[in-house]
Amino acid sequence: MADTITSDLPICTGYLDKTLEIFSLHQHPFIVVSTLALRWDGVGCLPQEEIDVLVRSTDVSAIVEDLVASGGWELCDNYVTKQLIPDVTMINSTTIQDIWLKTQIEDPCFRYLRLWPDTLYNLSVDCAKIKVPDLQAKDSLLLEEEYYRDPHQRFGPARASSYPDRILPCLQIRAKFLRPDIPIFIPTIEAHLNALLTQLRLEKETQLRNGNFPGRHITLFIRYLYLDWIPARDWILDTKVLACNRELMRSKIDRYQRGRGVIRRDAELGEWVYGKLPWELGINTAPTNGECNLTT
Repeated sequence: MADTITSDLPICTGYLDKTLEIFSLHQHPFIVVSTLALRWDGVGCLPQEEIDVLVRSTDVSAIVEDLVASGGWELCDNYVTKQLIPDVTMINSTTIQDIWLKTQIEDPCFRYLRLWPDTLYNLSVDCAKIKVPDLQAKDSLLLEEEYYRDPHQRFGPARASSYPDRILPCLQIRAKFLRPDIPIFIPTIEAHLNALLTQLRLEKETQLRNGNFPGRHITLFIRYLYLDWIPARDWILDTKVLACNRELMRSKIDRYQRGRGVIRRDAELGEWVYGKLPWELGINTAPTNGECNLTT
């Protein structure tokens, strides 16, 4: 593959090439979860310092041993615990341990690899999943376009099919290069959303955090997929959310308040006049490019 590159830029080994090889040797899929997965779901969130990967609980020890032996990673503590004011939402207080590893690469794209046992993330490694071109999208893009619900295309996340030039990051920050044959996966939105709902439900029941952001991530799904629009709300509750999570999801959607944005102050009334919600816009206001990401 490198022989076909004619760019003046230096050829860089993908920073996950060796890691992907190790997962492949263990016949274990490389499944990205949490923030990086959400970026492929049309959610406008920024990556953290870590790569979150789902691992079968019975395979964790062997994979960690090989990752450390490769020289690319070393075991470490959760970096948040060393902060002056730790973000407690990232600290796992359950009895199931998550594994943190720190990269040995100079000037890395991501400093840490966080391995999530499937029993901690409440998501099976055998879940429904989608192959993605690289670890992260250049911009947040929606791959599963059935979640773009407005038939009049007035609002919704940017769809990957509409912006092919915004899919891959530049060559120097790609996760894989020498091993393009080893796939990177993310869970489907349905599988990921139900896992997050289960995490949040268990957190409420046990008062123990697993170190993820289930409530925050569910809210981001609501915001960027416009699940507070009644047709989208009813569709996702009826077709995508498991019965055990339905009441919690309904409550999360109904409590969410989307900002309308202040338009102007009416001099005669002496009060602010607010804008319309995206679905209150006229059909003839649909943009010509079919995307209108109104996320205020």
